[in-house]
Amino acid sequence: MPNGIVTETCPAPECNLTDQDVDGFMDEMRTYIKKFDPAFQRSEQLGWSQSYLQGLLGDASRKNVEQMALELGQNVRDMQHFIGQSPWEAEPVIAIHQRLVGEALGEADGVTLIDESSVVKQGNNSVGVAAQYCGSVGKTANGQVGVYLGMPVAKGTA
Repeated sequence: MPNGIVTETCPAPECNLTDQDVDGFMDEMRTYIKKFDPAFQRSEQLGWSQSYLQGLLGDASRKNVEQMALELGQNVRDMQHFIGQSPWEAEPVIAIHQRLVGEALGEADGVTLIDESSVVKQGNNSVGVAAQYCGSVGKTANGQVGVYLGMPVAKGTA
């Protein structure tokens, strides 16, 4: 165990995906996204949802709408409109997602786990930082707290 502050980071794993692997993944992603078509009132919304998902999975250093749109060569205002003003409801998207998870992973003896996780933070550059109980240090401290819901089953996790 080091006595001082360790400044080195672990090296990133080597990416050994082939172009064929990536193309296959993109085909699967497009098929998956089409399952959400009933949740949107207009076909353009489905296209923007695909662009938004690609942006989240892309290389933009900051995952905000502007950076994702620019990385994808998309119109920033159009993507901002889809996320902020376009008339679509989140509930149908969530219902479809829940159905798909149930179909893929549902088991009669499945369980759900709820877990709180906290990270000690200082300063005011992060959202949600406040004096609150942080289980990671076992006391009240400035930090961010998240609550996570998971479903571990023999087929996988969600």
